[in-house]
Amino acid sequence: MSTSIHFPALLDDYGLMARVLVVEDEPTIVTVVRYHLEAAGFEGVYAGDVAEAWRLLVVESPDIAVVDIRLPGENGWALLEKMRADGRFVKIPAIVLTGVQEPNIADRASTLKCDYLSKPFAATALLSKIRHLIALAHPNGLPAETRRGDIVRVELVAIGVVLLLDGYRIEGKVYLPPELARFSDAWESVMRDQRTFVPITEARIASLDGSHLLGSPAFIEVRKAGVQAVFPMDLSPE
Repeated sequence: MSTSIHFPALLDDYGLMARVLVVEDEPTIVTVVRYHLEAAGFEGVYAGDVAEAWRLLVVESPDIAVVDIRLPGENGWALLEKMRADGRFVKIPAIVLTGVQEPNIADRASTLKCDYLSKPFAATALLSKIRHLIALAHPNGLPAETRRGDIVRVELVAIGVVLLLDGYRIEGKVYLPPELARFSDAWESVMRDQRTFVPITEARIASLDGSHLLGSPAFIEVRKAGVQAVFPMDLSPE
């Protein structure tokens, strides 16, 4: 019913933690990104607009930025252009993470030396991009002055779940510490914590009879109050 998966803290052989600046004004997106960054061993700092993002760039010295385009006031492009025009931040890796459907958005991101990831997004894809870009920027490890304490490898267990809601079902994975690998313990822990939603990765949505699949697998949140029943899904390799 479960499979073990490792989310290594970035460059953990050096005992370092990478700091990620997330520029996003939608609280639910901030919550789900924070959840996966922390689970993977990253340190996140968060801004809801360009002015706050710039302050955090100066004060917090992040190792990478994840930037939404549609923000209050100035948009994310303005922030990225300002970063690339400033010698202090010109080489900071950046990812454009947005649901905005602009023509040539990937080309514009590339021109600003940024990667691009569209919403909805898979958490594994975002984490993979973050790791890859920082490894490219610091092939010999993060500079000593950015050390932020020893980070150990984080091991989580993927628990497959099927959630029944009013009129449809959701299949996907919930990641939990290995001591909660037994489904009954894991789900009890999920329902007891203070979050009002359940983060589900690789989620698929379908009608109750299993037909009419809606959308591709993605990271979503499911409100606990709407869950009518839940049972484990076998994730064992075929």
